[in-house]
Amino acid sequence: MANPNSTTGQLLTTTLNNYRKQITDNVINNHPLLVKLKEKGNIIKESGGASFQEKISYASNTTVQWQGEYDTFNTTPQDVLTTAEFAQKIISGTVTMTDKEMKQNAGKERIVNLLEGKIKVLESSLRNTLGTAIYADGTGSGGDEIGGLQAVIADDPTTGTVGGINRATFTFWRNQLYDFSVEDVTPSATTIQSAMNTLYSRTQVQQGELPDLIAAGETYFGFYEDSLQTIQRLNDPSMGKLGFNSLGYKGATVFYDPECSDTRMYFINSDHIFLKFLGSSLFETGESTRPVNQYAWVTPMTSLMNMTVDNSRVHGVMIA
Repeated sequence: MANPNSTTGQLLTTTLNNYRKQITDNVINNHPLLVKLKEKGNIIKESGGASFQEKISYASNTTVQWQGEYDTFNTTPQDVLTTAEFAQKIISGTVTMTDKEMKQNAGKERIVNLLEGKIKVLESSLRNTLGTAIYADGTGSGGDEIGGLQAVIADDPTTGTVGGINRATFTFWRNQLYDFSVEDVTPSATTIQSAMNTLYSRTQVQQGELPDLIAAGETYFGFYEDSLQTIQRLNDPSMGKLGFNSLGYKGATVFYDPECSDTRMYFINSDHIFLKFLGSSLFETGESTRPVNQYAWVTPMTSLMNMTVDNSRVHGVMIA
């Protein structure tokens, strides 16, 4: 005879597993930055390793030269690459079904219907938790959070260590900054475009590298929106379809995200920022288990991930 407990566990695991792709898609599609990274193929599955690694080019190749017909090649050994290493952070959530709930919802269909409601709550919680983390500095939850934009595009790019590289020592690893207080400018609808122009220019430290995504909090997005005439407002159709409030700026998409600090605006080059994860998919379902001291079943959903960059200089942040 089949073990009824085993059958219950399989049902719970299978049901959550069937929703895994939907949960992943809904989490990603709720955040403009993640939507853009997905479009660029920059939500990346890694096959293994103890950390997420990015190869960094930090110097020019000095063997490049003009030379005469019989001059020799410059064969000086070059050391122009290094590796940034980002820790792998775990995000998890569980769906719990008590024996009482199982008995009150006897029958597969009623149990699945109850599970669907619990899964929607889990999805919403994963979405909100990750949405907050992608704008944070990685110190949340005792340092267990991913390193978000405040870490990889820092308010003070001259200090701190990112990916194992000390920004105080290595200037190539510093993002760009526009600080209204340092510039002695008062942020407003009349000054926001000039500030954006300045920061946009600062991020153009490499030929052909331009910000294509600008994330803004309520205050700075409001200033920018107020600074525009109606005929100048250009929405990104792909963002609009997903319900995001977006505008255009020099070919970049400017979007409002309530998770972004009110007085921050991030200039992001989406070719050089990534969300990396280990496993078969961004979120994976574990087996349903029955704790020995609980009258319940627990089914976990987890992800091993972090945000990484391979070029800091092409990103920037605006602060007050």
